[in-house]
Amino acid sequence: MTLDRTVLRRAAAAAGCAAAALTVVLVPAGAAQAATPGQFTLCSDGYYSSYAEFPNRHFATRIVEPGTCSTLNLSGESKEFVVLHQGNGAIVGSFSYDDAAGTGVSTTGNAWSTGYYRW
Repeated sequence: MTLDRTVLRRAAAAAGCAAAALTVVLVPAGAAQAATPGQFTLCSDGYYSSYAEFPNRHFATRIVEPGTCSTLNLSGESKEFVVLHQGNGAIVGSFSYDDAAGTGVSTTGNAWSTGYYRW
């Protein structure tokens, strides 16, 4: 039994569509994000809510719920200290924010094993 060209074309098209759909599902959403000068983005990618505190400004972001992000335009301080917190106030970590470069940060993990990464 030989397969005609129509059957082979349909099978190839179906395989191509399946591969394209799988690629879209497997590419993480954060991969396309990049820092923008003057912007600070906080994403709660873990299993807890989080917020960022800027002690020099006496300011904190709103609480960002798991699976969401919040972006602020922050400038005026060339480099400043940022403290990341869980929604309950526990400290996740800290780093220096440079408004000339901007930054994005994602909190990760769960309430008893927290972490973060910058992008």
